[in-house]
Amino acid sequence: MTAPNTNQPTTDQETWQKAIEWVGSNMNLIRWVADPYLRYMAADSDDLFQVATIAAFQALTATRKKQMPQRFVPFFRVIFKTHCLKMASGIQSAHFLNEYFLYTSSREEMEPEPFQREIEEALQSVGGRRREVCAWILEQAQPVSTMETAQHFKVSQRQVRRLLHKTIEQLTKAA
Repeated sequence: MTAPNTNQPTTDQETWQKAIEWVGSNMNLIRWVADPYLRYMAADSDDLFQVATIAAFQALTATRKKQMPQRFVPFFRVIFKTHCLKMASGIQSAHFLNEYFLYTSSREEMEPEPFQREIEEALQSVGGRRREVCAWILEQAQPVSTMETAQHFKVSQRQVRRLLHKTIEQLTKAA
């Protein structure tokens, strides 16, 4: 688990080749770092290889700029772990497509959702704060994050997630 080579690559193409070689020879480290996140990721070994190569390229570039080749592995682990977290949490790394923006902008002009009656019936079995939070989320024109919901209701994200989890459990048991 050492840095790819003591000779620092000079071009991006050489850096990329070194990253590919290093990742190919250190797949055990890559699987070990990714292991806690694998069950939450929709990724196979090819995806891990590609993400690890990108992380190795970034780490090589960073160590070259800082002139600290001995710090390659720690840099790689932090960068790769960050990529794994993003993949596990569903954060989209690509920009949204134009069709998505067109759809959301035209959504306001559309008729009310056809499932409004079913939503109201389902929320009848949910009471109190859960009903208030769920109704607020469903009223939003665009999807909201747990952070936005937590800020609106002045609670922690953990409380919002717990509340939504319990509500979903209750609704699925009732169905």
